[in-house]
Amino acid sequence: MLLKKMSTNDWFNRTVQDLLNETCRQKQDKVAIVYNDQEITFSQLKKNVNKVSNMLLDLNVKPGDRVTVLPTTTPEFIYIFYGILQIGAIVNPIHLLWSADELKAVLQRNDPAVIFTIDEFKGRNYIDLFKTAIPDLKEHEDGSITSQAIHSLNNIVTISQKHSNSVTFLNFNELMKNSSHDESQLIKLMDEQTCTDVQFICQTSGTTNISKSALWNHRTPLSTTHFSAKNLAYHEDDSYINLAPFFHNSGILAIVLNLAYAGTTLYLLDDFDPVKALQLIEMHNITTTFGFTAHWEGIRSVPHFNANNFTIEKALLAGDTNAYDLVKEMCGEQSTVNMLFAQTENGPLVSFGEHDCMNEKLNRNTNGRPLPGIEVIVRDIDTDKILQDGELGEICYKSPFLFNGYYKQEDETKKAFDEDGYFRSGDFGTFEQGYITYQGRLGGIIKSGGENVSLFRVTSIIQNNLADLIIDAETVGVPDDYWGEKVVTWVRLKDDVDRLSLNLVRERCENNMAAYEVPKAVFAWEGQWPMTGEGKVDYKLLTDKAQKRSQNAVEM
Repeated sequence: MLLKKMSTNDWFNRTVQDLLNETCRQKQDKVAIVYNDQEITFSQLKKNVNKVSNMLLDLNVKPGDRVTVLPTTTPEFIYIFYGILQIGAIVNPIHLLWSADELKAVLQRNDPAVIFTIDEFKGRNYIDLFKTAIPDLKEHEDGSITSQAIHSLNNIVTISQKHSNSVTFLNFNELMKNSSHDESQLIKLMDEQTCTDVQFICQTSGTTNISKSALWNHRTPLSTTHFSAKNLAYHEDDSYINLAPFFHNSGILAIVLNLAYAGTTLYLLDDFDPVKALQLIEMHNITTTFGFTAHWEGIRSVPHFNANNFTIEKALLAGDTNAYDLVKEMCGEQSTVNMLFAQTENGPLVSFGEHDCMNEKLNRNTNGRPLPGIEVIVRDIDTDKILQDGELGEICYKSPFLFNGYYKQEDETKKAFDEDGYFRSGDFGTFEQGYITYQGRLGGIIKSGGENVSLFRVTSIIQNNLADLIIDAETVGVPDDYWGEKVVTWVRLKDDVDRLSLNLVRERCENNMAAYEVPKAVFAWEGQWPMTGEGKVDYKLLTDKAQKRSQNAVEM
């Protein structure tokens, strides 16, 4: 089944839900999802997805309506994800850690008909959050709600972590019991859908302002799914552990790759816990996952970690050369470790390593080739001039998998493209001999002494030149009266290293970086890097702490 899908490119003209239905028919008795003590077959998955679709129809949700989801990594939210798609509505996953103000702004823009949410997670009360974000919310006796601020909103459905029936708003479990529609109605609705229909709103990271709402048709996430499977040499005997939240693109990839496309078993964790993740991997001989650097470091730091028992052999990696070395050490030299370059607007994969690339230098030091059909240029970030092969600038591309614009943000959509129709990625890097090398967000490019400095590049050089002394490093920019912004690097020292002098950093790196790139201060960080809810390094926290400490640091 999977080999045929990968060889025919049939996915390009299909919908995600159509692929799910085909997989569920062909794999009825195979385990689709493992969550705690539950094993859910593809047949059971399909029945629960149908129940959610029926529930939505009972709530008068129509094709094209937007359904906002605040998901935890549980089977219920997989049912919701596919149930929304089956009736032709638009699924919109939302970050669980947003503030009430962020939530309010995005809800008012995206105008959902229904919201699905958890009631409580990690000590946060989401019922209270919604009542703060939508202060004019009115609840009615029939369970419906109204809001003048969000005219489209009719219902909020709550899933209780404790499976309680005493929750505010509509109760998911009760609605699942009572939903009833003829399956022929669902089939009719699915038959009316096409691969170019917009059925996804995916939020950008929102690192500088309110998150933008990117519109996807089916080709956008399926391109990432297809080329991930192809470049990993994924097969039907593989299995996958999800380490990412479902509001992140990598969580969506896990759902679509395993359940709709490949027919493989997906293992879930309530939240990323390196000890539990390692236990599941070893117990079930799980072969595949995606991880940010912090995920891999967390698992590697578990005291009883043993590479001989670690069965992951296919890894999608969003990291740097240091992370690549770490994953190779964990998974073994024969493993497939594919570095990637991804953006929400492209579903998200833009470029990817290849499982059969025999050049280890390319595997380790680049982010792979653009997906077939993607055209790449690099523009100077000051002059907008198209640069030569290997020169650093803003990565721009045209793609058959690009998003359909930002929802209700026409000006933002126009600004995202240059005059030649290339999407401006906002990312700094090179395109050399057919390979992309990511060097950080343009927000990660600082002006120090009037010169552009890539913080990602500084980190990479320090990691490579001080590998005998440090576990890894992270670099930030700190406001400074003289430099404008000064370069500050945090390092995690190896156990047998007490301190690292600034002079030694300068001596080791002076032949590999310009004088203005060399850090003005180096600080030691104790323990693991701080993480965001997505599993990425929390650079804001590192920057804040660096700013406080740098006032007393020795300048170069």
